[in-house]
Amino acid sequence: MNKITIIGGGSASLFLASFLDANIFSISIYEQKSTGLGRKFLVAGDGGFNLTHSENINLLINRYTPTDFLKNAIQGFNNQDFIDWLNKIGIPTFAGTSKRIYPEKGIKPIQVLNAIHAVLDRKNISFHYNKTFTGWNTNNNPVFNKNEIVKSDYFIYALGGGSWKVTGSNGRWLQYFKEKEIRTSDFEASNCA
Repeated sequence: MNKITIIGGGSASLFLASFLDANIFSISIYEQKSTGLGRKFLVAGDGGFNLTHSENINLLINRYTPTDFLKNAIQGFNNQDFIDWLNKIGIPTFAGTSKRIYPEKGIKPIQVLNAIHAVLDRKNISFHYNKTFTGWNTNNNPVFNKNEIVKSDYFIYALGGGSWKVTGSNGRWLQYFKEKEIRTSDFEASNCA
């Protein structure tokens, strides 16, 4: 069984792990915080908790910049697919007057997060907390906490942006990518990285 290591414990990691086939892959998530995964879910709930948008898929795609960056991914799993998946895991939704999709009234962000955690638990995902990515060793294996080396068949870096440092999104990983001469872009306000 191939091993997939996802580095970062935010929304992208949670959704990716939810959709990977646990019969084919052994899946691990490495998170720098000690208090759990998906912390931005809890912060996002303070200002409204829209999960997607109900508009036509072509209009939705054009909300992202650069537009082509996520076009194939969004067409492969669109906003209606996401709404259907949420319903399947016990999170019914509704469209607000802005056409944004929210969990039904009374459902709090922690309940959505817990429903996603339940999916991951059923898949026997392995979680590793207090694991801060600090670069690579000479064999290009990721290093955590300056001296812990992880080996895997595949690595997926879902390290987040530089916003909301309290949730772990501090952007420090960008320096390691630059030092490794991996092409990167500086952070800027946008709907997608």
